[in-house]
Amino acid sequence: MDLYETHLCETCRTLSAKLSPRIESLPAEDIVRQSHYLGGRYENLYLAPESFPEISAILDVVIAQASCLLACPETELRIGWWLNLMRPGDATFAHTHDDGDELLSGVYYIEVPPDSGKLVLMNGQQCEEIQPREGMFVFFKPEVLHEVTRNESNRTRLSIGFNIGPVPVL
Repeated sequence: MDLYETHLCETCRTLSAKLSPRIESLPAEDIVRQSHYLGGRYENLYLAPESFPEISAILDVVIAQASCLLACPETELRIGWWLNLMRPGDATFAHTHDDGDELLSGVYYIEVPPDSGKLVLMNGQQCEEIQPREGMFVFFKPEVLHEVTRNESNRTRLSIGFNIGPVPVL
């Protein structure tokens, strides 16, 4: 894999249209953990999987794509995921996901208003700006430094971040 890979999922876009209103009115009790308090907001919202069973279809696509990209059976991969609500004026600071045994990182875009920020991937001298689209997956190596530019729209951008790692050996 070069710096990143993208994948568009038309079926997922239909599901995203149903998820957006639910996420916008997300009850506090569905959020089991929050992390990365930066710029006045928690960047990552972790949900109880049973509170959003519809997301499982999107996560299944992530695992299938990761299996292809990593040349590894799906049964040997696990996924960690979180929700990201990027409100008007929000940005995400540069960071990596190489804290543990991650093999692949990425994002799936649920709702992308115009001018709601670009994903910027940086690896040494290589720098790419990606314009997100609804239904788009972007996969990259966990050690790739990345950030999201400021949401200049008047609407929230919704996405799911994820890390793929090996299933723990017991």
